[in-house]
Amino acid sequence: MFFYLPALFFSLLTPSLAKDKQEPQISNVSLTINHGKLFVSFKLLNGMNASMEELIRSGVPVRYIFTIVLKKKGFLWNDELKSLELRRVVRFDNLKNRFFIYFDYPSTRLVSLDQLENTKKFLFSVEKIPLISLDKLEKGKKYTIEIKARSEKGESSMPFSRLVKIFSSFGFSSKTYEFEFSF
Repeated sequence: MFFYLPALFFSLLTPSLAKDKQEPQISNVSLTINHGKLFVSFKLLNGMNASMEELIRSGVPVRYIFTIVLKKKGFLWNDELKSLELRRVVRFDNLKNRFFIYFDYPSTRLVSLDQLENTKKFLFSVEKIPLISLDKLEKGKKYTIEIKARSEKGESSMPFSRLVKIFSSFGFSSKTYEFEFSF
């Protein structure tokens, strides 16, 4: 019986460890055309593991940065047409028991939510970001869109926040998602 106890403990612990180790990835990328402009939408999967959630719930703001690059494919190299960074900061207010998300692009806004699942939906769903005017794209050419996500700890007003920075590693960087299309 004594020998089975560690095995049972490890088997109960393994699913949470596996869930915590899932890599963040970009998915559901779609392009739309509206009013003479090209728009991109996508989602970030596995953007918040258990340790990040714990850090956010402790009051430390976390910044998510989405980098989007549009390139025209060339023979020897690709010409960069547009590059932009979307920043979203999430923080938890313990006194109000609410999550706050600050968006900086395409418009600046602050959203207040009371549940973590709704916060994740707002945080990790990027909808209809204007990329480029269609008159700047050449017909019959190939283009690529590269999307990458990363996270980093924001500045905290907690006492000893510099020590938290020194003694903890934090953040992630997803693999670059590349999407090719013809116009």
